[in-house]
Amino acid sequence: MSPTFGQTGSLQANSSNSNLSIMNHENEIGDPFYTENTKSTNIKVSSIDPIPSVEVTYNGNSSIGGAPTQTIGTIVDKMNTDGTVSSKGQAIILTASGQVITYTSESIGDYNPDGSFSNSGVMVFHLPFKTNPTGSTGISSNSTDVLYTQFDNLFGIYKKTVDPEGNGLTKVWKWR
Repeated sequence: MSPTFGQTGSLQANSSNSNLSIMNHENEIGDPFYTENTKSTNIKVSSIDPIPSVEVTYNGNSSIGGAPTQTIGTIVDKMNTDGTVSSKGQAIILTASGQVITYTSESIGDYNPDGSFSNSGVMVFHLPFKTNPTGSTGISSNSTDVLYTQFDNLFGIYKKTVDPEGNGLTKVWKWR
């Protein structure tokens, strides 16, 4: 049996009876550490030759590690011959304390008959500045600054849905 991303079940490895589950239900994989509720703000056709591609910008409210944040981002969707969509994106997350967190993403998804879109993929989070919001180096005594350091070079898996009006919901879980 070959593994399928998002499948729930057992995978056989080297004819032994070891079990490895890949699950897509929140109650089985835990709570997401990052969520974003976004709105598409601009859609632009990037290319039609040889592969139709669109660039979508978005912004909205988000939450990382339970703390409220704001997110702005851009994603490029390329339509594949099999009807799926390959996406690559990048975003900036702004915290209430002034910390900047970024992420890059890659995913594969589908446009649905009702005009909505859903995809699953991976995100890598980074702290581009190794200073606290006051400009000094190191970690400040502010507990939220310490909290955000755990998201530097963090790898996550995610699920995203976007309704026909461009309202998106993204949930990200830590990849362990």
